[in-house]
Amino acid sequence: MPDSPKVALLTFAVYAVILYNVNSFFWKFVFVGYVVFRLLRTDFGRRAVATIPRDIAGLRLLISVKSTINGLFKKDRPIHDIFLDQVRQHPNKVAVIEIETGRQLNYRELNELANQYANLYVNEGYKMGDVVALFMDNSIDFFAIWLGLSKIGVVSAFINSNLKLEPLAHSINVSKCKSCITTASLLPMYQAAVEKNLISDNINVFLATNDIDGRHRSLERDLHLFSKDEPAPVNELNFKSVLCYIYTSGTTGNPKPAVIKHFRYYWIAMAAGRAFGITKPDVVYITMPMYHSAAGIMGIGSLIAFGSTAVIRKKFSASNFWKDCVKYNVTATQYIGEICRYLLAAKTCPEEKQHKVRLMWGNGLRGQIWKEFVGRFGIKKIGELYGSTEGNSNIVNLDNHVGSCGFMPIYPHIGAFYPVRLIKVDRATGELERDVNGLCVPCVPGETGEMVGVIKEKDALLKFEGYVSDGDTQKKIYRDVFKHGDKVFASGDILHWDELGYLYFVDRCGDTFRWKGENVSTTEVEGILQPVMDVEDATVYGVTVGKMEGRAGMAGVVVKEGINVEKFLSDITSRLTENLASYAIPVFIRLCKEVDRTGTFKLKKTDLQKQGYDLVACKGDPIYYWSGAEKTYKPLTEKMQQDIDAGVYDRF
Repeated sequence: MPDSPKVALLTFAVYAVILYNVNSFFWKFVFVGYVVFRLLRTDFGRRAVATIPRDIAGLRLLISVKSTINGLFKKDRPIHDIFLDQVRQHPNKVAVIEIETGRQLNYRELNELANQYANLYVNEGYKMGDVVALFMDNSIDFFAIWLGLSKIGVVSAFINSNLKLEPLAHSINVSKCKSCITTASLLPMYQAAVEKNLISDNINVFLATNDIDGRHRSLERDLHLFSKDEPAPVNELNFKSVLCYIYTSGTTGNPKPAVIKHFRYYWIAMAAGRAFGITKPDVVYITMPMYHSAAGIMGIGSLIAFGSTAVIRKKFSASNFWKDCVKYNVTATQYIGEICRYLLAAKTCPEEKQHKVRLMWGNGLRGQIWKEFVGRFGIKKIGELYGSTEGNSNIVNLDNHVGSCGFMPIYPHIGAFYPVRLIKVDRATGELERDVNGLCVPCVPGETGEMVGVIKEKDALLKFEGYVSDGDTQKKIYRDVFKHGDKVFASGDILHWDELGYLYFVDRCGDTFRWKGENVSTTEVEGILQPVMDVEDATVYGVTVGKMEGRAGMAGVVVKEGINVEKFLSDITSRLTENLASYAIPVFIRLCKEVDRTGTFKLKKTDLQKQGYDLVACKGDPIYYWSGAEKTYKPLTEKMQQDIDAGVYDRF
């Protein structure tokens, strides 16, 4: 019978004492061989040996990243200054290409464009600490603007370009921005929020593009008036200054602006790129939104960290994906699970075998389609990772292990040195499990729990910078976790830790779910539904849908007796489409006879979530599904439920 890890380690300790007192080389050799033999007889020993190459690779990456970052901390240079190193090394190399317009700039031209934006805003009286909101789609100018603003110490707030009315107003207002830069195509969305008095008309609005009606100042029109030279340096700017705000739903409430400092931006871009082998010759294809950290830091950040070339498409297109990759000689690109599914669902084309893409990195590639995806498109390296914009709990899958988003070494007591841990939670209530001493219960290999990151105030990489609001920051911190007085960042994500140390994303806890690559706040959607006249109560939750990634939004609604259901559905359709981004509109509406509540009068979502959109489990409650093509809700029939479950219908 194999020894337990504890017995093996105790045996090792005993033999270590014996070896220390034995002078004969032969007997030392025998003892060492025997100890190794005993360790390998244990299940733990075999697993530990199997994972040594992976763990060593992870350790080497960690040492390399920390060494680079520590060196930059000593130099204390802001990120735009680091970017100038790339400009000096290869000024004439193509830096960015914009697919829709055909526009391309080399490194010198890109830096000069950033300088013009910087000098324009200096002329407008902007100074260090001011905030400018960027409400824009993917473009060269999105990058050039925030890079230019960083040179004068102005903070850029990256606003989700899908937002409307109240969610848009919240993101603008919480940033405390002095002005907003948008485009002609997005201006109507912004103006609609202003007209409803959701956004103050005192916030200056600039258009990055030409203004057709002449009512707003056009940066594109005026930019040529400003110098391409570097703006006067701001002495207070350094590696620890605030660079931008990137919004995250976290697991509670409305989107919150996470504080991204210069060092954090560079660290994320450099660490992810180094983990997966991004280098100077790479051409990186960016189709994901640049207002998120995936494309906004890890994608476009490859220019700053490695001197790569970026090819920017306004929005992802399955039909153009491989054509773009071939046309622009793309070697690396990003994904989320939905992108992989859309590409697999698309018709075959010659370009999917002709491309030069060697690396795709991101998160959400499901284990069920991993091998099929790699096999069909011939991708040599999949770089699956897990992390959060604001958090300190980040992991990477270094060895292409199918379905895994990263790993933690399985050695006992590794938690004393490893900053990322899993702790046990009650999945039904979301409450932490604590022992008799009031401390959290750590998971061991084979168990499932919430990912947390140990906070160390004196270590910049392990410190939790948090959000603009300190109140929001405190909500994401657990205390007295592994010892009394300690603090950890609460990711709100549930992961499974297998026997070999690989980690797998399971679910989100809290008040958000992920759908179509975006975090959806249940409280935000409930806030839109509850004021509707015929709604007595409403609760929103995420449900699994067939083979699709993430969770689809579902609203359990209690309505007044005797209402006209057709008119009610029409009313909420108008309200939802006017106020919410398309991904946040509930896919299912359930007209509940009654919504159960907990003892504290909180809406009870657990049972509703388990029942999902199953007509039998919902016990006769009418359910309606969202037809994305017709932009309306339709009755869910048994046949349609079967089609949705089988993946035959997915046009939400």
